[in-house]
Amino acid sequence: MGDKVTASGTAHDLLRRSRNVDGGYGPRPGAPSEPEPTALTAIALDDDAARAWLVSNQRNDGSFGLVDGFVRDEAATAIAALALAAGHVQERALDHLEALEAERVPFSEAIPQDGSITGWPWTDDTFGWVEPTSRATLALKRFRPGSPRIEQGVALLRDRRSVGGGWNYGNRLVLGEELPPFAHTTAIAVLALHGLDDDLEREGSERLRSLWREERDGPISLALSRAAFTAVGDDDEVRAVERALDDVVHGSDLLADTVTAAWIAIVTGDGLRRILP
Repeated sequence: MGDKVTASGTAHDLLRRSRNVDGGYGPRPGAPSEPEPTALTAIALDDDAARAWLVSNQRNDGSFGLVDGFVRDEAATAIAALALAAGHVQERALDHLEALEAERVPFSEAIPQDGSITGWPWTDDTFGWVEPTSRATLALKRFRPGSPRIEQGVALLRDRRSVGGGWNYGNRLVLGEELPPFAHTTAIAVLALHGLDDDLEREGSERLRSLWREERDGPISLALSRAAFTAVGDDDEVRAVERALDDVVHGSDLLADTVTAAWIAIVTGDGLRRILP
């Protein structure tokens, strides 16, 4: 490989240099530590210091996240549960995840979705979104495979898939308009569905083959697409995405974003096996 700059090497190097003195990681190097970048780095590097930061920053109800005024982040808990070692702290996080339900949105002609399915929210007191639902489904599938909430996660993804396959962030139709799917959300949904719904997983991965090419300038979309194709065993797409990821990272400062660097390190190193059963 010589002196070639790779996404994997760059991401791992940045993470190793970006730890804060408290053991955690901020959203960018030098920023105060936060749960999501710390949890993702713990997964990427199998980092005990990052896990220790998470243990000391778990909220009283078992969750992880930020609070800004009246806005309470809920989506970091699933990532933290995936990062933590087995034990009481992880169990409390999983308990919170199982109990957490998004607000119900009743069916209407404007937003035609199944109002009986809640899923998981990004923030407290909001409705279910594709990515936090996929994250929660991943964590429960990994550590509580018998949880009844897993089927609810699959049901939401089944209900919200875009026309023609793939996933938008929240809905498939609004005011009669079809909402387009995106690589980022489609890839995380495929990871969540792996081993749970073969047909839906296959449909999503087939749609992802074109979506990632349309979004090839987005490093997180590429990293998650690589993870999804690894999960479904599509080696040709894995290699194609990895080449694109190297091209995007080469000579750029995109990895100044710790979350981006962590996702790249996860999917190009050993971290993916810590996420998937």
